[in-house]
Amino acid sequence: MRITLTTRGILLFAFFSPLSVLFGQIQFIPMGYLDGYGPTSEANAITRDGNKAVGYSTTSLTANQACFWTTAGISNLPGMQNWYANAAYAISADGNVIVGDRSFGGTEEAFYWTPAGQIQLVPFSIAQKSSTAKGITGNGQIIVGTAVSTNTLQAKAFRWDRSQSTAVFLPPYPPSTVPNGAALAVSDDGSRVVGAVQTGLSTYAAARWDNGGNPVLLSQVGDAVIAVTANAISPDGSIIVGSGYVSATGKSVGFKWTAAGGVVALTNPTTGVYAIDAATAKSISGDGRVIVGYGVNVAGDDEAIFWVNGLPYRVSDVALFGGVLPPSWETHRAYGVDYFGNKICGYGRATSGKLEAYLLVIDATPPTPPLVAPTIRSAFSPGTGMSVHYPTVPGLNYRMRGGTNLQSLAPLGGWSAGLGFEQEFPVTSGVTGGANKFFLRLEAAIP
Repeated sequence: MRITLTTRGILLFAFFSPLSVLFGQIQFIPMGYLDGYGPTSEANAITRDGNKAVGYSTTSLTANQACFWTTAGISNLPGMQNWYANAAYAISADGNVIVGDRSFGGTEEAFYWTPAGQIQLVPFSIAQKSSTAKGITGNGQIIVGTAVSTNTLQAKAFRWDRSQSTAVFLPPYPPSTVPNGAALAVSDDGSRVVGAVQTGLSTYAAARWDNGGNPVLLSQVGDAVIAVTANAISPDGSIIVGSGYVSATGKSVGFKWTAAGGVVALTNPTTGVYAIDAATAKSISGDGRVIVGYGVNVAGDDEAIFWVNGLPYRVSDVALFGGVLPPSWETHRAYGVDYFGNKICGYGRATSGKLEAYLLVIDATPPTPPLVAPTIRSAFSPGTGMSVHYPTVPGLNYRMRGGTNLQSLAPLGGWSAGLGFEQEFPVTSGVTGGANKFFLRLEAAIP
């Protein structure tokens, strides 16, 4: 059977401007605590539609408890509250899989959780002294993190496909005599993992693992900017952000890496009372326009920062400009950002003096995404047969058409909302009717 794939867009353009995002409808939302008191909460990641954030909260009676926030408020993860201390660090695109670590008997253990109350510790072929999960693919299938060996105390980057019985350790940096490594994020197709490796007794370098191979350093000695830790990666794997330093000055900077441009330092904001002396980038929006992180000013205080198309802004400046920053609030760090960069989460010091998670909305009405023909591909699996895979964008709807006559293809089901990661359409015999020749067309539309 021959399958012909085509795509068709219904709207062909949209316009984005950093100023239109920055001066849109601005909101600043203190996110609270599990028991309403705290004294600490922290938001570490957010779904691609910006409707659910994850992190942890302490209570007046307990240590850290993994939790999530929605418009309905804050909630713990059912089943997790029986463990002494736990925290959530990453969430799938649709919010249905959350990963992090729990502390039990003095040992940290990496876990994943689903709304059905399914909790599983990341399995290893040999028991580990400790482990933590820090990254997840958009569909929630592949989890990455770091485990520490019981005997050698070696830190090892791991990648676990939930279809596999145990996690796989990624190779250390070959020339190093100190083979420590950490995995912090993963591309949506699971082929590229990023993090850091130890290259010497006291030196570390940002690295990527492609298809499970040896780590590739993002920079080399002598480069203008040395990348030390890769903290996040865009869904398509083309952009990596993290922390590094300028070779000439030794100053710490956030960086952005691409295959074409290499490691480039992100500029620091020049506004504010105290100059930013060092910075790091912690996450990146799905479309690659917005990077979030934090800086340390010359007074030694953390300040949350985000970059829009390379232009830097303090979170506190934007909230203050919008007239929505509560009195005496200090935004310390920005850790998570949604697909279009409209919602940013992190933590800071609240009016009460306690540490509290926050959500900054820099455009309450997200701009219409550009409607372009997505790249589609076919795949064949002996178990499931032929299928079509295509990337999706939040804010757009998708529908497949098919038939034997290219000029009159009928809808093969209804419209489905884009979630920001790759979707699959199985091409079963029930779809094709056993035809020798069958055409498929993917449609994308603005709801």
